[in-house]
Amino acid sequence: MSDVPQSPAPRFGSTRKKDEARSSITRNMVTPAPGEQGDVAAVISSKPSLRARFDRSQHGELTAARVPYPGCSVLRLIISILLSVLCLLAVGGAILVLLLWQQERSAGVLSSQLDRTWEWFDVLRRTERVVVFAVVPIATAWVALSTVNVFRATGKRRSPIVAAASLPLGLLGVWAAGARVVAESDDVAGKASGFVLQAVFLAIPLLALERVAHAGDARHGPLRASYLISLVYLAHLQFLGALSTVEQSTAAEDWGRLASYLLIGGLLQVLGALAINEAARAIEDGTENRFQLRQRFSESLLAQVGLT
Repeated sequence: MSDVPQSPAPRFGSTRKKDEARSSITRNMVTPAPGEQGDVAAVISSKPSLRARFDRSQHGELTAARVPYPGCSVLRLIISILLSVLCLLAVGGAILVLLLWQQERSAGVLSSQLDRTWEWFDVLRRTERVVVFAVVPIATAWVALSTVNVFRATGKRRSPIVAAASLPLGLLGVWAAGARVVAESDDVAGKASGFVLQAVFLAIPLLALERVAHAGDARHGPLRASYLISLVYLAHLQFLGALSTVEQSTAAEDWGRLASYLLIGGLLQVLGALAINEAARAIEDGTENRFQLRQRFSESLLAQVGLT
């Protein structure tokens, strides 16, 4: 009676088919020899998961950090100078209109003085247009170079073409929405919908730079502050007026109000220039810090290999 094989007692809550399935799985499993459990566990734990291998191939992790290309700080300095020029032009236009308003209140303005003042105002307006068209390609080049440097320093791949194209694409959308929707709308709802559309287009370069800043472990606060200040300045430009939207047919009694609007616009430009410069410097500093950390980590690994 003892030689007859007996089936194991069924578990609580199990059936005969479940027990047979468990026994077949147990027979098909590879059982390590005694004393080799630790080696098998080490091999299993050292094998990367499918998700980790996919992320590694997708992001292109580098074995060692590469030196970022120089030039970002120079481009950032040029952008800051051009934005400062825009601020000075706005303040200069406000001073011209304020002088016209003061002279109109005191003794009136001669036609020759009025024509000469508006000629200077046109010079400031043309100069502002040239500076704007100059700062956009320089800022686009900075975005592309910063994206490449983030990949070299961190190994996290971000497309420099997509990041660089987001800036002119967003600005073009803002201009188109302002010219086709806001300017041609006669009611408040149409102007408000056009401004919301402008805010959406303005968020395109913000989201692209957010991805670059996240890859470089940079601070996001200055970048978001730049977006908010740009949004406030855009509302000021569309609904109150700025240097590029002032018309010579403005009545003399509105010159004082127009000068105050130009001064407010110049102040917003100053705040925007400071925020943009800080956001760009945060991305550069984050990239440099990540490069230094990865380089030191690689050097420590090489030193440990040499000691062993």
